[in-house]
Amino acid sequence: MSEKSKKNIVGISFKEEKPSGISRLSSNDKHCYFIGKARKGKAFYISAENISCPLARFYLGIELKDLKDLSHTLVSWNDAIDEKVGLNYLNSARCIKKSKRYIVYFAYPYQELKPDIIIKIDSPDQVMFTIQKFSSFTGARVNASLSGIGAACGECTAYPLVTREANVSVGCYGSRPGVNLEKEELFLAAPFNSKMAEVMIGRG
Repeated sequence: MSEKSKKNIVGISFKEEKPSGISRLSSNDKHCYFIGKARKGKAFYISAENISCPLARFYLGIELKDLKDLSHTLVSWNDAIDEKVGLNYLNSARCIKKSKRYIVYFAYPYQELKPDIIIKIDSPDQVMFTIQKFSSFTGARVNASLSGIGAACGECTAYPLVTREANVSVGCYGSRPGVNLEKEELFLAAPFNSKMAEVMIGRG
């Protein structure tokens, strides 16, 4: 992907009713790969059931999977040394309780689409600048929750939606290639109706 074709803010919204005015993708894929498609400048929606990654389905409230089974999956991915450690990770997760039927992805801004969250993809120095500006306006800190596992789905989507707080993420083995992150890029995510989001989009 060329530098010119990259979009550095992606919006995501969850809808109970089928969105109108944008195309639907019917293919199954990982949440992070759909974010990567939106980063190329596309706008589309999917059925939540099109999310194929079991960890993303857990974080986004699509499937109430048995945690022991999911812990076993983490072990097979080398994201946990054993199932007990995997369960500790899963039990500490912030998850959406129940997903809505449709998920919309788009490079922000796009027409009149309003996101529930926005994810900024940028260099560490630009993310630092954004956070510093946010703190200078509010006196607040960003108390990041990150693990290098489930970054796009957990740390950048579920966590900001559940906590209503911004989060920083270094990505994971799925999301870094899925979103096509460069080596020097990371994520900053925030609920759209927040002061951090205003700073991220230049309104703060």
